[in-house]
Amino acid sequence: LNRAGTVKNVVMEGVQITSNQIYGGSIGGVVGSGWGTIENCSVSGSVSGTVYVGGVVGVQIGGSITGCSSSATVKGTVDVGGVAGQTNSSATLTACYATGNVTIEIAPKKNIAGGGLVGMNAGSSLLACYATGNVTSTGSSTGYVHIGGFLGDNYTTVTACYWKNNHEQGIGYNKEGIAPEVTKVDGSVVTWQKAVDAMNTALQNAGSEWRYELKGALPTLRKQ
Repeated sequence: LNRAGTVKNVVMEGVQITSNQIYGGSIGGVVGSGWGTIENCSVSGSVSGTVYVGGVVGVQIGGSITGCSSSATVKGTVDVGGVAGQTNSSATLTACYATGNVTIEIAPKKNIAGGGLVGMNAGSSLLACYATGNVTSTGSSTGYVHIGGFLGDNYTTVTACYWKNNHEQGIGYNKEGIAPEVTKVDGSVVTWQKAVDAMNTALQNAGSEWRYELKGALPTLRKQ
């Protein structure tokens, strides 16, 4: 998806995407590699690859991902996440969530980043997102291995974000000097209602048209 491109209001239901490329991949339920705009898209099913694997997008190098969600199971070896395998450069991620499980099959000689929402978050901002799928891994590596319930690696500003899964640690590695707002929903001190209120406040402050509603056990998105 190039800089002038937009994918909007697309539902990918029951996908079965598999790639075994050894030297790369960029595998996603909606977009493999993105520089453009991805908005109000959702994915269910399964997405499996090697490097840069995400439920919605494999790698987002610029542009924006807004109001997107994935319940797909995601599996990969390097930079693996429920919504995006990697964000980079000027990419923004706003009002997105992942509920599918993420599995990292660790490549023996690679640097590894895996998370419930994004594997490596190195874009320009991440705002009002959450993840609930369990994050598991198999194998070992001689490189670094950074795995978190929300993000594997983080190098940018994170605001009003939440996770609830099998991980106590939300971020596997966080760049020194960055204090991201990532909170685990424990159901007592931090409830999903509190998370919804905080995410909506952050979205309103950013001038976003997207808002969360608590319907059932988890928040859902709507556009005003």
